[in-house]
Amino acid sequence: MTKIKTNKETRPLPDMENCRVADIGISGFAECQMSGPNLCQYALPFGYCFLCKHPRLDEILAKSKTRQAIPAVG
Repeated sequence: MTKIKTNKETRPLPDMENCRVADIGISGFAECQMSGPNLCQYALPFGYCFLCKHPRLDEILAKSKTRQAIPAVG
């Protein structure tokens, strides 16, 4: 029987409310803007970044664009 290795330093998956992505011009994919190692099941490692392939990517992309458009107060 093969022993299954587990990562003891895993952290909970980010809530979709906190997800931020950048449009890369490829349908069905966006660049994840979360910092650090990405443990999300929808994150696809690609070079020095992670691509997001979440099934509700259009919603996340729309929220990210809305947040970018709002100027910071302070």
